[in-house]
Amino acid sequence: MTLGVGSPVVAVPDVRRVGGIHRVLLINPFHYDGRTDNVGIDPVVLRHAGQQIKTGVTFPIGLAYMAAMLKRAGVAYRLIDPLAEAVPLSRIRDAAAWADAIVTPFSPAHQDDTRRLFAEHSHALRILCGSVSEHVFEHLFRQGVGDVVILGEPEETIVELARLAPDLAGVDGIAYRNPDGSATRTKPRPPVKDLDSLAFPVRDFTSPDRYWDISYFGKPTAWILPTRGCPSRCRFCAQWGVNQRSIRRRSPKNLVDEIEQIVREQGIHHFVFFDEIFNVAPSHVHAVCDEILRRGLKISWWCAARADCVRPDVVRKMKAAGCVEMRFGLESANNEILEYLLKDTTVEKLRHGMEVTRAAGMNFSLHVIFGSPMETPATIRRTLDFVKAVKPLFVSFNVLTPLPGSQLFEEFKDKIDLSSGLKSFDILHTDFQLGTMTPAELQQVVKRAYLEYYLSPGFIGRVLRQGVRQPRMLGWIAKTLLVQARYLARSVMMRKRLVVPVPREAAVAG
Repeated sequence: MTLGVGSPVVAVPDVRRVGGIHRVLLINPFHYDGRTDNVGIDPVVLRHAGQQIKTGVTFPIGLAYMAAMLKRAGVAYRLIDPLAEAVPLSRIRDAAAWADAIVTPFSPAHQDDTRRLFAEHSHALRILCGSVSEHVFEHLFRQGVGDVVILGEPEETIVELARLAPDLAGVDGIAYRNPDGSATRTKPRPPVKDLDSLAFPVRDFTSPDRYWDISYFGKPTAWILPTRGCPSRCRFCAQWGVNQRSIRRRSPKNLVDEIEQIVREQGIHHFVFFDEIFNVAPSHVHAVCDEILRRGLKISWWCAARADCVRPDVVRKMKAAGCVEMRFGLESANNEILEYLLKDTTVEKLRHGMEVTRAAGMNFSLHVIFGSPMETPATIRRTLDFVKAVKPLFVSFNVLTPLPGSQLFEEFKDKIDLSSGLKSFDILHTDFQLGTMTPAELQQVVKRAYLEYYLSPGFIGRVLRQGVRQPRMLGWIAKTLLVQARYLARSVMMRKRLVVPVPREAAVAG
């Protein structure tokens, strides 16, 4: 049976007749043919799934949170990350046959693979989660992909599903597929108000050295979520629909309790603070750092931050508590593009924040987005020159994409043909044309940007100086850079995508 987009809808059970849920398989998306290219699973901070990205292999923190909540509720579970663990297909099939429910984050790049997994295990309630699926569930149900989609944060919803199934209508925060392929959406579930009430994510399902980040040169790394939400209004952010400019924080004690547990039980001393903007509230940052220092924890960590929110006293405290890097969203070195992206800042403010960061002895890395409607070769050149001038530790180049959940997606959703374009929600290879530059031209821009920066004398010189300062790190540095070069070669330099541009009349005006 062919399972590609546009193929006959796979027969699915009437989910209202599925038995109770006693055993749950939580599984990261995977390729049946064993490929491990960039998966583009869920390109937001509250990622449900781990994935291979340009800077390492991330931990499936959303699945791990769901597993922890199921464990607390007494529901049996198995968590499998095929990409990180190199799991054979036979083990996946055995686990799926064991389960009453299969939960997987929806990845556009893995749509056909997910259909195949679900088709082979129609006995189970097949559940999708993640920021993409909740915005396209009607399309997915028409295509026969899944029985249930979790809408919003999954931790409380998955426990309620296990308790109430087969009464899906009584579960808040889901959409489910009716026998005729139509969708029913239940009452919305509000975001988790008290983040301290959540169980810590399970981490003992595999070896901790499966997950690593480039800033620690391949050493085992733990991902944690200090906060959820963001007060900014960036046009491209896939979390905008969930957050609506609100932010929720864990207490410093609860957060550092988790850090201390990870150090004690897994021996990991390198951390990623995986929220969207850690430095937006100086008093909270001081409190977290004070708690780390009070306990004498010897850890290293980096966080996402806004350069225009940098304060010297906060950076000094962060550095004392083990912070080694902040990752800033530059997006562009052109004020008109920043204004279009609703960044509410200027290039001058961003530059100042970077200067303050460097003066405090802190490293920083940058994220760049090409492809705004007013993007031109001149604006691209200005951004690349800015990046080389400020000398970030690393830089990630991406393409502006109407990610489901973003304001950009809301503007374009009536113009996007999901039957052919769903696989293009990938911030490296988007098929959508938002301005005068075509997707093919932007992909060439990304390729040239990576080559120009990472082969520049400035970057190579910094790597060599790092090796001279820390000779013991030379092996780790060489290994990490080789892994990244291989990844970029496969996912950026050589990959070609079908171009399905948004009609020109749909392009966003600048």
